Amino acid sequence: MTNAVRVAWLLVAVLPNGLAYELSAGAGSALSPWLTWGAWAMVAIAILVLHPISLVTVRFIAPLLVANSGWRVITDREVQSDSGAIVGFFVMLVVAAATYSAAYGAAHAQAAAYGHERRHLLRPPIAVILPIVVLWFVVAISGAIADHAASPPLALGAFFVFIAIGAFALRRAVVLARRWLVFVPAGIAVHDPLMLQDTFMVRRNDIRGLAAAKHDTTAFDATGTTWGVVLELTLSHPHDVSLSVFGSRITKTLDRLHVSAVLVAPSRPSAALASYSTGEHRAI
Repeated sequence: MTNAVRVAWLLVAVLPNGLAYELSAGAGSALSPWLTWGAWAMVAIAILVLHPISLVTVRFIAPLLVANSGWRVITDREVQSDSGAIVGFFVMLVVAAATYSAAYGAAHAQAAAYGHERRHLLRPPIAVILPIVVLWFVVAISGAIADHAASPPLALGAFFVFIAIGAFALRRAVVLARRWLVFVPAGIAVHDPLMLQDTFMVRRNDIRGLAAAKHDTTAFDATGTTWGVVLELTLSHPHDVSLSVFGSRITKTLDRLHVSAVLVAPSRPSAALASYSTGEHRAI
């Protein structure tokens, strides 16, 4: 999938008017080509160099280009008559959708692993999605003004807002790509700087099992409340869990707990269970 995403995104650059800015550039600002190609280049670098930060960059910026290109396709008759612009829009739309798949996210998470680590990306808590979406819309609106405004001062002011809010939003979103269920030779770790103050590590001898959680489970919920299948990591005896300020607030508990079982929500639960059943956490 990663190679298909790379080829498709690079294809947009060679399509005539693939980014749909040239045909209607006269109606926009002087910043339009710089913004368009700059955003495309950032995504191109991010899809070529797999890393958790790259994953956030792709998922945040690619939809901005899709929205911008789609707006031009809908509102500009000249763009509507250009096949390169139409194809470019649909290619970017498909690529942006593909980057939100669990399989694509897993490739970026694993790319930064050390040695024998096997990292499984965790699904984000529902509570953090809305603020990031709001920030994305602020960035999208300021970028649209910088791209389309006929007044140079207005376009320049919107551009600085676009850069400032975009950088702030990316910093806030990076933590979501650094949340992993990690299988290591010594055991299993939950690395979650959003929910946990410290990485939760369990030696392999202290692990009783990892399986899909039952509806009536009493295990501590370290997912922050999310969707999809949740896994329950059962321990042979109680372990300490240190929660972050956010984790303590969202779970409405103390910042330090003794738990005998923990709930986690990997984006690909079947892959995580396969890693456990095949003994990746016991590999030497």
